[in-house]
Amino acid sequence: MTALLWILRYEALMAVRRPVVWGAVLPLALLSLLLSATWPAVTGHGDPAARLGAAAVLVNTFCTLGVGLALTDRLRRASESRGMPELLATTPTGPLPRTAGSLAGPLLTALAPVAALLLLYAVVVSVVEGSAAPLGSALVSLVTAVLPAALLVTAFAGLLGVLLPVAAARAATVVVWLWACHFPPVFSPVPTATGTVLSPLAGYPLVAWAHAPEVWAARQGTGALRPAVGDATALLNVALILAMAVVCYALGHFAARVRRHAAA
Repeated sequence: MTALLWILRYEALMAVRRPVVWGAVLPLALLSLLLSATWPAVTGHGDPAARLGAAAVLVNTFCTLGVGLALTDRLRRASESRGMPELLATTPTGPLPRTAGSLAGPLLTALAPVAALLLLYAVVVSVVEGSAAPLGSALVSLVTAVLPAALLVTAFAGLLGVLLPVAAARAATVVVWLWACHFPPVFSPVPTATGTVLSPLAGYPLVAWAHAPEVWAARQGTGALRPAVGDATALLNVALILAMAVVCYALGHFAARVRRHAAA
């Protein structure tokens, strides 16, 4: 456990010292906060919990994307670095805890300002409305939607960062993210993941558990991948997002290992 905490602390400190982390995440987090406080699609809801659910949609649109863009080059840098991977391998812990620490440190660091701003907004709404429901909605959103989506976009961007030049990987991540989250079937001439249980927007748990407007689940689409909102479909949406994140992480680490051995 001590070695795991050391790796977690080391990775977090390295992320804090990288300007790209703050340059990519903070502006998008502030934009999400501004839109949450001024956009009628959010402020127009009479139910304060629904207002937080709609705000969480904005956070999961912009902020999680910013986290992925900030950490796109993490696997590539790890594969190109010399000395630190070997040093970490000598610590008295297995490969799984080492991998967990190296992933969780940067991710939690990048997500910290996002979570802080969303919770601050929730506290303000709760105080103004005299209800604790918005704070509960924010906490549920962070655990069931924002964190799984951040895991997936970070894993996907990291995989692309190993396979492509970093700038191209970031551009591709933006395109795929928008296609998967905000390219609804009613406007799409091609198949789209938007509104399905595969969408990383996590619309199903946001609607089922965080009181987001129902439109953010199926997005006016129909079919087997766009079932009715419920606890089971919300769990399925979260499980599929996490499964895709695991696959992308595994492929990314495999590609980084191949790249490291090829450069040796």
